[in-house]
Amino acid sequence: MESGGRPSLGQFILLGTSSVVTAVLYSVYRQKARVAQELKGAKKIHLGEDLKSILSEAPGKCVPYAVIEGAVRSVKETLNSQFVENCKGVIQRLTLQEHKMVWNRTTHLWYVSFYTNRKP
Repeated sequence: MESGGRPSLGQFILLGTSSVVTAVLYSVYRQKARVAQELKGAKKIHLGEDLKSILSEAPGKCVPYAVIEGAVRSVKETLNSQFVENCKGVIQRLTLQEHKMVWNRTTHLWYVSFYTNRKP
């Protein structure tokens, strides 16, 4: 504080910066809390013909948050959990993304090229 009891310019800047950081962190917290609340209220759907009809009626043929329950068959072998005993699972979709550095002769810069290969 200055001699007159008034805050200095540096203290005002520090207070403003602190307020902005607090506001940004609070907005991120609110967004994550909203997503967590939506996940808690996720619709439970069983595998079968109900799933096809629900997806065909949904806007964009997509349900934003849903729990799909049912039995699946593995194509090859099941995966064993390393953390939970007698817990097995299957891979629904495997995505391989290749990162490749490419030299651009025009701009004389390196850039990253991506190639995605999805296997159902």
